[in-house]
Amino acid sequence: MKGISIDEFTNIKFISRPTFSPDGKNFCFVVTTANKDKNKYVSNIYSLKGSKVRQLTGGGKENNFVFVDKDTVLFQSSRDDGSKSSLDTTYYKISLSAGEAVKAFTVPVPVSQIVPVDGKNYLVLGKVYPGFEDLYKGEKKTREAYEKYTKENEDYEIVQQVPWWFNGGSFNKGAYSSLFIYNSKKGKLAPLSKKDFTVSNPRLSNDGKTVFFQGGKRQVINKGYGNSSIYKMDIDTGESSLLVESTETFNIKSYAVGESFVIVCASDNSYGSNTDPDFYKVSFNGNVELYAKHGRNIGSSIGSDIRYGSGNTLKMVGDVCYFISTNEDSSYLFKLENGIIEKLTDKEGSVDSFDAYGDKLVFTALYDMKAQELYSMDKQLTALNKNVFKDKYVAIPEKLNITCGDHDVHGFVLKPIDFDESKKYPVIIDIHGGPKTAYGPVFYHEMQYWAGLGYFVIFCNPTGSDGKGSFADIRGKYGTVDFDDIMAFCDAALSSHPQMDSTNFFETGGSYGGFMTNWIVGHTDRFKACASQRSISNWFSFYGVADIGVRFSLDQNATDPWNNPEKLWWHSPMKYADKCKTPTLFIHSFEDYRCPIDQGYQMFSALIDHGVEAKMVLFKGENHELSRSGKPLHRIKRIDEITKWFESHRY
Repeated sequence: MKGISIDEFTNIKFISRPTFSPDGKNFCFVVTTANKDKNKYVSNIYSLKGSKVRQLTGGGKENNFVFVDKDTVLFQSSRDDGSKSSLDTTYYKISLSAGEAVKAFTVPVPVSQIVPVDGKNYLVLGKVYPGFEDLYKGEKKTREAYEKYTKENEDYEIVQQVPWWFNGGSFNKGAYSSLFIYNSKKGKLAPLSKKDFTVSNPRLSNDGKTVFFQGGKRQVINKGYGNSSIYKMDIDTGESSLLVESTETFNIKSYAVGESFVIVCASDNSYGSNTDPDFYKVSFNGNVELYAKHGRNIGSSIGSDIRYGSGNTLKMVGDVCYFISTNEDSSYLFKLENGIIEKLTDKEGSVDSFDAYGDKLVFTALYDMKAQELYSMDKQLTALNKNVFKDKYVAIPEKLNITCGDHDVHGFVLKPIDFDESKKYPVIIDIHGGPKTAYGPVFYHEMQYWAGLGYFVIFCNPTGSDGKGSFADIRGKYGTVDFDDIMAFCDAALSSHPQMDSTNFFETGGSYGGFMTNWIVGHTDRFKACASQRSISNWFSFYGVADIGVRFSLDQNATDPWNNPEKLWWHSPMKYADKCKTPTLFIHSFEDYRCPIDQGYQMFSALIDHGVEAKMVLFKGENHELSRSGKPLHRIKRIDEITKWFESHRY
């Protein structure tokens, strides 16, 4: 039996956006694959009827679609339609019964979301550029003026708001999203929201007469809740009003529209921005009441590197709310009805996205150490990845839960291929990002690859991880209790598995895991070599530079550079760089604005300056998501560099 290969993820079909048709009789979803030869991802729309799976589109760029009637899908695509402008968004229609896709219409603004209202009108969430607010009219002179201005100013960036860039993108040039209505018969786009008012997450009422959306006046600085208030608007009259305001103590995370009320998920920020929400019932006239205590995140926080795409994590059918939430080390599907929360799935793993129609539920999940498939409540619906891991060694996670002080730390152990109890094996501990995410019993490609090379792989959920409410509260404690948890877990793993070779112990992690790697090399030399990925090393320079820098740095450290600079420096791995002895590899991406590349530069330079072996591998055209959705060849290169670094320091 062979181990999982370094490019095994390119054989996997990633499933996303499960969606019922308006009558509930048809069902579509997106399948994405990583094409190694073309070094890109290919996405197409598929349908499912009974047990029959059928590919609908073949353009390779179709990952955003909606049903316009029971038999017709509308999807966004960048096929060759004669338009070369970055301002245009073109849509095509295709029938589920037969036929080829045909061009439906082109909207003269970049569109991120479209919602059918009736047979001809669509709600459109489109981008607006300050100074060129009339681009939506599609007039030639206005578009030419915008293109001329853009060309003349391509060497300059003017910053007037914070954040001024977003991970994987670029300087946002003050652009924001507005709500429009598009008449496909007349080919006209008309604004619904006001100038300098940013909009997100539009939702249509069941009767199709009212649109709800989150938003707020465009701010000079986004502190994380100011643009999350919920508004409602009469589509015919264009009259809008505030439904419920998002504040620092009623921080709206998400919402869903029902038949007679709105469900709002909001937190009181009692332990900062990571505070998990409860459910509130909001009437259409704005009355707010607590509907159900929950205290857990909405959506799956269970990490994996074999996903691509998204889908529903919260939806109402009538006045019944369905949602995904992470509990302990797995994510499950739940139902909220009459103020009572009911857990619908019990299987350990990760429910990733779902759709509901009437009492029918379909969801994507990572179960049984397999790649994603579609499931109903009583059976598996697809077998798209049935043979992906055939005749390959897939290590089964063994639970290893320990007690540290007054709390438990959950973790897992993967045994190496051809495990022999009489032999010793090298060990890798892999630390997750977030820190408010979690590891669970799901397939993780990089870990399985290392197990297939003969390594023990261990991983755990230290303080700061998701799935246990206030356990995620790590404000002002970075590098303390979390570090102790991880070291205790390492000790427990070595003690419980004497076949682990403590003299060949390696460590890696990304994002928060990268911070922890930088912290580890300044506080212990127990590891033979480490690999720090997309990390934070200096909270001073991180503040105000990352796309989350102002809000996240202050929130997570419980201080800022002015009120307690000593504390901010105390929690910075750079403070301890002169104590480092461990050979360390640094991996960063040039377009990572979540944990900017200067964080790696600083730590790398400090280690070199103090005579410690170090190496940097920097990726062009990649961002914070390199390990999960980076270009296929770049993902392979990343794993290869980490593996070679560890291999070169064994024995």
